[in-house]
Amino acid sequence: MKVLVYGAGVIGTVYAGKLAEAGHEVTIVARGQRLLDISQHGLVLEDIVYRRRWTAQVDTSAQLSPDDEYDIALITVRRDQLASTLPELAANRRIPTLLFMLNNPTASAGLAEVLGRDRVMLGFPGVGGTRDGQVVRYAMVKQQPTTIGEFDATRTARPQTILHAFCDAGMPTAICDDMDAWLKAHAFFVTAMCGAIYLAGGDCRKLSGDSATLRLMTNGVREGFAAVTALGHPIVPFSLEVLFMWLPDAFAVAYWRRFLAAEMADYVLGRHARAAAPEMRDIANDCRLLLERSEVKAPALSRLYHAIDGYAGEPLRN
Repeated sequence: MKVLVYGAGVIGTVYAGKLAEAGHEVTIVARGQRLLDISQHGLVLEDIVYRRRWTAQVDTSAQLSPDDEYDIALITVRRDQLASTLPELAANRRIPTLLFMLNNPTASAGLAEVLGRDRVMLGFPGVGGTRDGQVVRYAMVKQQPTTIGEFDATRTARPQTILHAFCDAGMPTAICDDMDAWLKAHAFFVTAMCGAIYLAGGDCRKLSGDSATLRLMTNGVREGFAAVTALGHPIVPFSLEVLFMWLPDAFAVAYWRRFLAAEMADYVLGRHARAAAPEMRDIANDCRLLLERSEVKAPALSRLYHAIDGYAGEPLRN
């Protein structure tokens, strides 16, 4: 495939590198120093699990032009950067598939309206990591494969084609028939997690030893999932529904205590949380809108979202 990756952070770098290594023709859109680094050194990646550092060569561009042609574009910017990408994406009508791979719990319908329902696909990455200078250190998230799906219930061959390309490139991938519901549930999950991490000073290991904050986090996720259900959506993936809605509170707390104590938690959660407080603030605000629409009371999420506001330097809300 001829692939455009729009966004050169951790997620964009990993997917661009993996697809290029698998033989696809990849161009990555980057800005400023990041564009210079990639142009001079390629994509420099380090798999922290297998301790392998490698470099992928890709084409680079500072922008997407209206006449550029690709088979697919992966949009891998942060939630707080999404609005700035839309003018370039809307001006180009030659790319048939735009796969948005980011936290986006409320704006999917708006994307389809601006860019075309037949072009927009939704997804979420199955990788986490951090960027240190020109090196991106990453790990695949074992518990969460890359997840993709059509914008609505329309069934096409595209998800299977993308799944095979991602899997062949070493990225385990699943197809979800209701990605909008998946993204809503995930937004509540990740904001509750980040709020708890911020209450622990940005330290996953410290959070793992704080039973009260772990219970607050668990209650926050449950409140968010109740809102998703009240809005008429299922909780997907099913594993999260089981963990947070079916099993006793003590089981969920024990699970996350063990996960957060491991070094991997800092790579896939902690480092991103510390670096992306503005994004978490925007996603929390999206979730607040969903809570208002659902009329679900959420005292635990209120405390967690106050922590997100504070970490992002925002005035605290009542």
